[in-house]
Amino acid sequence: MNREQFWRFADAAKESTEALAAQRMKILPELDVEALRGFCIQYRFFTIDYISDLALLVARLPFGGLRSLLGQILTEELGEGDPARAHPTVYDRFLTSIGVDSQDLSNVLPANERILQGLTRDMTRHPVAYGVGLRGMGGECLCQTYLSVMFEHMRTHPYLQANADTIDWEFWTIHTGEEDIIHGELTRAAIDEYLRDDPSVLPELARGYERSITAWNLFWQNILDAYAPPLEVAS
Repeated sequence: MNREQFWRFADAAKESTEALAAQRMKILPELDVEALRGFCIQYRFFTIDYISDLALLVARLPFGGLRSLLGQILTEELGEGDPARAHPTVYDRFLTSIGVDSQDLSNVLPANERILQGLTRDMTRHPVAYGVGLRGMGGECLCQTYLSVMFEHMRTHPYLQANADTIDWEFWTIHTGEEDIIHGELTRAAIDEYLRDDPSVLPELARGYERSITAWNLFWQNILDAYAPPLEVAS
């Protein structure tokens, strides 16, 4: 696989992910509100672990454009020095505003906790290029696809529509708007430069990206299995 073939593969994978996400997320408006809350809680654990893994990736990357860009994204995820603006905190405000009890914020699905722990292990056991595919592309480019589709369907839920004026939408404004689209474009450009500078990293980067595809598809399927009626998901 050369660089051009890799990007064709990545584009096809993103299109497939978007189609799969759309098919899966269409159940969201039909969930009862408690199931919807449980569904939404699970994404917070991705957000928390993503920051830690991104910090590890930035620490391991050589100086250059990709390291600087991912370092900038990490700073934004952490609130640029203001803990109240850190994205996990912003997401928790959304959860609270839709009626999630604070004691339920730690209710991670064990299967997804194992996935996230496995990704962190992979970050440390494989070459840094693997981590670029796993968390650089997988986090900034692939999981954002799921997030955008999730928001598109979730916001039509009757409860969210009825309470739209009192819900804290800041997280979704950040992550489904122009800013996140720009992040994805900048990340792609920086990774392409990384590949141009050192073509030998391509096999590990591709392996990491393939791992991310498998991991995120399973991550979201576990959430659907837990909170959506199986017959509805199967349809």
